[in-house]
Amino acid sequence: MNCHECGSEIESGFAFCPKCGAKQQSSCSACGSLCAPHFAFCPRCGTRLGAPADVRPAPKPPPAVAVAQTPAAPSPDIGADRRTVTVLFADLCGFTGLSEQIDPEILQALQNELFEALTNAVETFGGFVDKFIGDALLALFGAPVAHEDDPERALRAALEMRERTAEVSDRWHGRIGLPLSLHIGVNTGPVVTGGFGARDSKSYSVTGDTVNTAQRLQTMAGTDEILAGPVTHRLTRHAFAYETLGAVALRGKTGSLQVHRLTGALEAPRPARGLDALGLSAPLIGRDAEIVRMRDCLALACTGTAQVVRLTGEAGIGKSRLVVELLSAIGEDPRFAHVVVRRAACSPLGEPSYGMLAAVLGSAYGIPAGGTAEQTQERLAAGLAEIGFTADELDEAMPLLFHILGMGDREGALKHVSPDQVRRQLLSVIRTMFERRLERAPLLIVLEDLHWADAASLEALRFVLDRLDRRPLMLITTQRPDSGPERLAPGRTSVTALRLGPLSPADGQRLLAGFFGENCLPQGLRRQILARAGGNPLFIEEIVRGLIELGTLRRDGSRWHVVDGEASVDIPAGIEAMLLARIDRLPPEVRRLVHGAAVIGPRFDAELLATISSQPGDVAPGLELLCDAEIIEESARGGTPASQSYRFVQSLLHEVVYNNLLVKRRTEIHAAIANALERRHGESPERFEDLAVLGHHYSHSADRAKGARYLMAAGDRASQLYANEDAIRFYRQAMSALATLGEEQPDWFVARERLADLLVPFGERAQAEEHYRALLDAGPVASDAVAFARILRKLGRLLWEAGKRDRAQATFTEAAGLLERAEAPVESASLLQERGHLAFRMGDYLGASKWADDALERVKALGTEVGAETRREVALVTAEALNTKGVALARRGRTREAIKAVETSVEVAEGATLMHAACRGYTNLGVLYTIVDPKLAIEVCRRGLDMARRIGDLGFQARLLANLAVAHCTFTDRCSTEGVPAAQRAIEIDRALDQRDHLPVSLLVLGQIFQCHGRPADARKLYGEALDLAGETGEAQVLFPCYDGLATLCLDEGELAEAERHFRLAQDICESHDLDPEALVILPFLD
Repeated sequence: MNCHECGSEIESGFAFCPKCGAKQQSSCSACGSLCAPHFAFCPRCGTRLGAPADVRPAPKPPPAVAVAQTPAAPSPDIGADRRTVTVLFADLCGFTGLSEQIDPEILQALQNELFEALTNAVETFGGFVDKFIGDALLALFGAPVAHEDDPERALRAALEMRERTAEVSDRWHGRIGLPLSLHIGVNTGPVVTGGFGARDSKSYSVTGDTVNTAQRLQTMAGTDEILAGPVTHRLTRHAFAYETLGAVALRGKTGSLQVHRLTGALEAPRPARGLDALGLSAPLIGRDAEIVRMRDCLALACTGTAQVVRLTGEAGIGKSRLVVELLSAIGEDPRFAHVVVRRAACSPLGEPSYGMLAAVLGSAYGIPAGGTAEQTQERLAAGLAEIGFTADELDEAMPLLFHILGMGDREGALKHVSPDQVRRQLLSVIRTMFERRLERAPLLIVLEDLHWADAASLEALRFVLDRLDRRPLMLITTQRPDSGPERLAPGRTSVTALRLGPLSPADGQRLLAGFFGENCLPQGLRRQILARAGGNPLFIEEIVRGLIELGTLRRDGSRWHVVDGEASVDIPAGIEAMLLARIDRLPPEVRRLVHGAAVIGPRFDAELLATISSQPGDVAPGLELLCDAEIIEESARGGTPASQSYRFVQSLLHEVVYNNLLVKRRTEIHAAIANALERRHGESPERFEDLAVLGHHYSHSADRAKGARYLMAAGDRASQLYANEDAIRFYRQAMSALATLGEEQPDWFVARERLADLLVPFGERAQAEEHYRALLDAGPVASDAVAFARILRKLGRLLWEAGKRDRAQATFTEAAGLLERAEAPVESASLLQERGHLAFRMGDYLGASKWADDALERVKALGTEVGAETRREVALVTAEALNTKGVALARRGRTREAIKAVETSVEVAEGATLMHAACRGYTNLGVLYTIVDPKLAIEVCRRGLDMARRIGDLGFQARLLANLAVAHCTFTDRCSTEGVPAAQRAIEIDRALDQRDHLPVSLLVLGQIFQCHGRPADARKLYGEALDLAGETGEAQVLFPCYDGLATLCLDEGELAEAERHFRLAQDICESHDLDPEALVILPFLD
């Protein structure tokens, strides 16, 4: 015998070729047929290879010699999955009457001959005969082995069955005196496959509505008619002619179905499409223009003009390949020898907050996935020191970077900082890191699959891009065209959008020539491949892979030849079916392994896969086989085989494998993964990424409640960082998981309320209102007066912000009525404080004072016999209410009472370690003390500034620095030495944090100083910028000094008309808000 791979002569019985090592064909123990080395089952009789001869599937009529490879029936215990299948039902017309007229033995012989002919017709086109039911046959196309064109195969088989039935009818006409004919129904759709039957009698089959519909179509079909369902028609109308029967009601089914009568195959069918090559490579084809554009953009970026290049295209169109080729090209170009490259890819599981940015940090500083906090800190410190971070800067940056990496605030450095300030300081650190890197070399960042990026990372990128548009920076992103609105849209950085379209036929020919050489493949085969691929490079490669794996294409030395000549078998037309065909050809144990890997995710590590595997010892060889098959590839090499990480070579391949699993099996694997991860990380992991992954897997397991709890914890963490879009996503996922358990789950209402709370600042007020109203209608909330009042309070604020003041007031009144009958003093005080806050915003300073007083009285009545958490809530209400009261009193001219209220607020806040509330008090006292004790004003500003620095709150540092600058320049002779630097530092912080609500204040302070120091041009510039920013908020206490400052400048410069205009605008502000202009001059910036 000869080796099937290299052709060398070898002895009979050799399992492997001694010359090339290739595994040889083996004989089936049941029927003796030769089987290809990679077959798990005999294609002739269905016996599992390597099993005893008596291990066979359920008996079926013996087929004639097949002319095409026939899928074997898998063992019932391993074949269960979900897939799209084309089902064919064929039934003999008039069988009942025929059986009444002829002898049963003759009838049996007729049936056997007919069934053999029909089986041959099915197997000719790669179908699988599932079963015979009386005089009917059920055939499957797409199970147990998928092909890209299964619907076409089913229809061609149906036409062939009709012809063969006519031939059998001609042969038997003399004996039975009646013609034979069929009626056939064909339908395409999802099914569940697997073992059906009782105990040891189980056999492979399929079930689902797709099967029932095919049978109903067969029943409806007339003599020699073939009726097809809507999906079959849609997938095959390019190759077959139909008569449409319209919407038809099928017996036993609700509704109607579009039914089509097949009239035959088209003589000139229209082309279909899709590939990847095994062991073959070709140069990048058809993308020269894009490469040139991107290199030009990089050259421009290196001169100091930042660039964004957006690569958009469908899956498999070549986005990643284009990036790889660009990086290779710039690596060989001396112009770009100094360019630093960073790469990251987003996960389809959804990135946690700052997940994409964390991936960039990991790429930049070599931070290993799952590394310890000590390893992470060491690598971050070394990397940041290299770009110029001092020891003090490292100390400030490290807690923030740990937040980005999802590792939490280990030392509590940020526990007193508000979430909004954490977000601002994160953005400031990120910007500083980029700036330091760009001072040393141009930077190229590649972000793949941006459609899966998290919102927090996108915000950070936009922040950086819009502030570093004059730096040597270039960002390349890849994303799919159906990913929705552009998620990364910088306002100032140049954006180049490159949409990758299909390859031209000429470029497709060049790609095939790159694989096989010129004229190596027959022209007809090349034409079929390119027509089916539709210009998608990945699809072209996958078709070639299928042809090689099926043995249709074989290497003969340096040349390739087509074995069968026809070469039409298993040429995929759809990427899903084509990829599933590759999975179907794997040995059963490797299929189980790749299914487990797919449930873990598009990226997975060998250790976790071994943990959930029933045969851990088979994992390493199985992964090696999958790598050889180019289904997965190594993504990060670990120190040991167990720590090795892998990823699926294509995201669609991962999706196909995952969706192939039964939901029940998916649920079990998700549970195993979640349990393994929980043992690894504990029930309260520090890393944000671990929370999110645990939530994902548990929410897809049977323990959805636990998954929801993890998802809610992830949402809470994101909300604390003001990553609202990510928090909204996690809360929605938690609600979805809990909804499957019934909406009466308590956590479901908690998640819905938190979701609504976030939708308000996110701008989705209509959705938030819908959620609040739904909560009010829900049983658990409606029966809880305090919860009901809390939702009403939030709804009332929402209505007020929407301009519906009467309805808001009525809602607050209703909430107050409920709380009057309930024992909920803290919630009552919160409602009163809310009403006072709104009154202050409306300019009702008297009302604001009254509501604040009522809030204070309500919590005062609680006394001291309360729990620690309640004491803290009481302290917060007290501190904030006193601050609100003090601000309202100051605006009413009662300065000393205002000072007393704010002083008490500070005392309460400091006593309860509410440092954020205390800083607000110090900020207001720094303004109020300027009236009564300028020296004390400076002292209080310094005290508050020290506190803000101690807790790391840069926002209040900017406010207190601005107040300090005013005090120094108004009451001391240290304006130039201390006042100006303080104002400049305040501006620097406000700009770094993008703190647009306070930046105009800092600009005004410095502008006033410059005006007093005789620098009118500088002052005018600062006033103008401040006015532009203040116009965004319309805040009276900021707009007034802008107009007033510009008016006095114009008056000094003799611009009387402009001075009068600005004075009039300042006066209008006061009149419209019922404010005393003199009070705004004396107390300009109250918080």
